[in-house]
Amino acid sequence: MTCARHAVLLLLALAPLAPARAQTAAAAASPTTAGDPAGDPASAPATPLTSPPPSAPALGAAPGLPPADFAPARRNSISPSGRGVSIEAGSGQVVNLAGAAASVFAADPKVVEVRPASPTSLFVFGVAPGRTTVAAMDSAGKIIAQYEVTVRPSSYAAAEVGTTLRRQLPGSNVRVQATPNGLALTGSVASPGQADEAASIVRGYLQPHQTLSNQLAVTAPVQVSLRVRIAEMSRSVVRELGVNWTAMGTIGKYALSAATSNGLATAATAATAIGVSYANKGVNLSTIIDALATDELVHVLAEPTLTAMSGETASFLVGGEFPIPISQQNNEVSVEFKQYGISLAFVPTVLSDGRISLRVRPEVSQLTSQGAVQLQAGNASLQIPALTVRRADTTVTLGSGQTFAIAGLLSDTTTQDANALPWLGEIPIIGALFRSSSFQRNETELVIVVTPYVVNPISSPSAVSLPTDGYVVPNDLERLLLLRQIGGGPPTRATRAVARIPGSAGFIVQ
Repeated sequence: MTCARHAVLLLLALAPLAPARAQTAAAAASPTTAGDPAGDPASAPATPLTSPPPSAPALGAAPGLPPADFAPARRNSISPSGRGVSIEAGSGQVVNLAGAAASVFAADPKVVEVRPASPTSLFVFGVAPGRTTVAAMDSAGKIIAQYEVTVRPSSYAAAEVGTTLRRQLPGSNVRVQATPNGLALTGSVASPGQADEAASIVRGYLQPHQTLSNQLAVTAPVQVSLRVRIAEMSRSVVRELGVNWTAMGTIGKYALSAATSNGLATAATAATAIGVSYANKGVNLSTIIDALATDELVHVLAEPTLTAMSGETASFLVGGEFPIPISQQNNEVSVEFKQYGISLAFVPTVLSDGRISLRVRPEVSQLTSQGAVQLQAGNASLQIPALTVRRADTTVTLGSGQTFAIAGLLSDTTTQDANALPWLGEIPIIGALFRSSSFQRNETELVIVVTPYVVNPISSPSAVSLPTDGYVVPNDLERLLLLRQIGGGPPTRATRAVARIPGSAGFIVQ
């Protein structure tokens, strides 16, 4: 009686497993392929489900287990919430389905790959960053599940780089983020050198097809000192020679006058002219020989230096201003001032690799009477001078301490003038007395050189020398008798205190 009762209880326990076992066997015997009309709802290739290998028991085949449709989730599997799956590139996850799947579709195989892990679960593998759709269908063509799969960039390289940066650059606030194209650097560093070092470390982890987005900010202010040298040599040579004849006299009741001019362009003074005159019986004959030789050498050297922060504009001017009258309405005249002298303006930008991008505009201008304008104001005249200008405006990229010639000029001008009296000036030898000639040659060479430096302030004021450090005011004996403009002895504080204006004149501020 007891054996019969145990047999009945065993049959009742095995009865619910028979349909599930039969259903699993049917699914394993006739899998749905991509060619089945019921299993091909889309043009994407389908992945058929196959039977498990003989070494592994079929899901639901072991006695005493619940049906496969209600199998519990494994530790590395997920049940997507909101119909969305998010994984990293190079990693994968198991996705549980609500039923047995016969076909699986991936809209973009370049983003994800899908493999069946069991009749009711899928293994989704992230290939590349992106987003696509994964769908699963049963043998009847009914959609079991459809998910939006987002593949994020792999954070493995970013984590490794972050560990290396914290070890190599302690105390820096540098963050590494994975991007679809590579890695991105964010945060801040203390100097451009640290930014360059961080970028070099990150580039060592990049693949050939990946790029680096460097968004580091330098917290410490970077200052750039720019030295500009403007050097010019100008030489002018003038040679002039001419004869001026003047004849005046009377013949009977008639008066005669004749003159020739040398026609020289430059004004010859009395020191450059030699004259001979002859007078006899009412006839005066005089001649003046003008000869002029001029050699002029102009040397210009300007070395302005200016310091500014990276990204800021700096300018300075050493010179002056001259007035220019401007006519207004109702016969009114206003005055504007034009600057001249040595000026420099530049905008430095320190790049991430330590190089310096410069927008520089140096200029050297001088007042000159050549090209000046004369204005009449009543009985008085006003001369507005002209300017001789050397100017450059350009943008270059240099390293700290490197020198570059941003502008240059080489000019050689020759001018020759010849004047002669017709026919007489063509006579050999004697014709030279009736000719005048002028020769002028100008040679100019100009170079503008810039040199930027990344500089830091000096903590010790005594480390900076000034032009007035070696100057001592001379006393009366040195100034009047010895004609010294600088006093003797070392420039100590005591000598400066003695060399003061004598007397009680002036004010004393307590």
